[in-house]
Amino acid sequence: MTSGPDRIRPWRLIAAGVVWFGVVLQYALMVAGEDAARAAVSTVRFFSYFTILSNIAVGLVLALSGLAPGSRLAGWARRAGTRVAVGVYIAVTGAIYHWLLAGLWDPKGWQWVADTLLHTAAPLLYLADLLAVPPRETARWSQAWKALVFPAAFGVWTLLHGAVSGFYPYPFLDVAKRGYPAVLVTMVVMSAGFYALTLLLTGLQHLQLRLAKLGAAPISG
Repeated sequence: MTSGPDRIRPWRLIAAGVVWFGVVLQYALMVAGEDAARAAVSTVRFFSYFTILSNIAVGLVLALSGLAPGSRLAGWARRAGTRVAVGVYIAVTGAIYHWLLAGLWDPKGWQWVADTLLHTAAPLLYLADLLAVPPRETARWSQAWKALVFPAAFGVWTLLHGAVSGFYPYPFLDVAKRGYPAVLVTMVVMSAGFYALTLLLTGLQHLQLRLAKLGAAPISG
């Protein structure tokens, strides 16, 4: 009889493959037909999108758990705090896109495929895994603030990179059009949203573990 981790490995490998395909496809579309200099600029911009970074985080967590479940890196990927933080990042990616950005353009062909994988498939796949697979442990309420470190670092990078290059990945972070006061207020509001979502997913994780124990379900997250 297979153990809990063995049963979910194929699912996580398939999900990781879908996520990584979306990331690689989007990169290929961005640099297609560009010379080396322009490709270098596009590469920096590619990694300046929170969408890309959150998808990479999802791809890593799922792939590590599926490919090398006994490794230290897989142990990190299965940690309650890691799972919650990555869940927050990819949930925000999907929510912000569909709420604020989807109506600003109309992708076609392979761009539509990449767009759908990055902003819809990846959030749904990861959140399904997070909510369906009971955790081994629960994230600590007192550690919820740690989930804000990565978004804060992204915000600092966005402002610094934008000041030098004039490139801002999202309209609501565009200092050139909105000014620093408005952008900083947006960042504060978003930080509050990140923190609230972290608390919500932490609470759901606590509930999952309690229900799993009551039902004697295998704990395999």
